[in-house]
Amino acid sequence: MNLAVVLVWLVVVVSALVQIGVSHGHRQLVQQWQTLEKHSDALQQEQTQLVLELAALTSYSRIDQRARRELNMIEPQQVRILSQ
Repeated sequence: MNLAVVLVWLVVVVSALVQIGVSHGHRQLVQQWQTLEKHSDALQQEQTQLVLELAALTSYSRIDQRARRELNMIEPQQVRILSQ
């Protein structure tokens, strides 16, 4: 009987230790998941910002302004269409 009681207590203690380990591992995974989710949100925000910046930099009015200012380009006075 003494051996059975000791064996039951040993099983209970081992079971408790396993449960503690599983809970700790779960908490670590949840924390890692939350960290990755925050990083994902930051990357999505950065992508949105970059898309907006790209749209602003490639707009036709901006290209036209830079061509006039930096390359001294102007509208032609007369347009001729050549045909074959």
